[in-house]
Amino acid sequence: MAHIEVIAEYNERGAMLWADAYPGAYARGETVSRALEKFPKSLSVFAKWAYGAPMPDLAESDFVVTHAYKTELAVEDADSDVLFPSERLPMDMTEYTQKKQLCIRSAQDFEKLVASIPQKDRALRKSRRTFYGKIPCSARETAEHTNRTLSYYANGLGIAFENEGGLSENRRRLFRAIESSPNFLFARVHEAPDGELWTLRKLMRRIIWHDRIHAYALWRHAITFWQKERIANPFGFTAEKE
Repeated sequence: MAHIEVIAEYNERGAMLWADAYPGAYARGETVSRALEKFPKSLSVFAKWAYGAPMPDLAESDFVVTHAYKTELAVEDADSDVLFPSERLPMDMTEYTQKKQLCIRSAQDFEKLVASIPQKDRALRKSRRTFYGKIPCSARETAEHTNRTLSYYANGLGIAFENEGGLSENRRRLFRAIESSPNFLFARVHEAPDGELWTLRKLMRRIIWHDRIHAYALWRHAITFWQKERIANPFGFTAEKE
């Protein structure tokens, strides 16, 4: 098979890797090499969720880092700002619709996971602070954080957007706002007030990724408190640390 192209963000504290052609797929590690070791399993799990079938027989040698960016961001806590070269390109309506559907399904699956957790306000891990503040520790806090981040992403794309309602409905509202803008598929690059560069492709990748990274943490901690069979796993996560 052809090599899977990987984008890397890294520094001395950690690394975040992205699969260019699979928006939302990622792997993390102490180094780029360690993250690459994790990517075959991570991408297979992602592909099974996103496309209905895992990618069998993947090995580290199937991945090639095509772009590597050294950053001062807290990549060890999943901070990121990279804009892929491919995300500067326009998309057609077919691609947009497919990615939009993934974004909405991701929200629905997140809601299924949260709904299955018996005690929504129970702290499932120790509290600590990261670059964005206190990490969400309960199912309710995790859902609220995931929903709240949507307005930040939208504002990065130049869309004034206030969060209202649950995760799925809020996301549908965002896409209605996006589609109300003329020529929204043209991949205009927007610069957010903090200097981060955004395009529609990047926003959709970040939405799916942000859902997955918090859903995985929530699921992994929840199954230590309740029987695994009781906790919904629509994303198909495995117990191996991401």
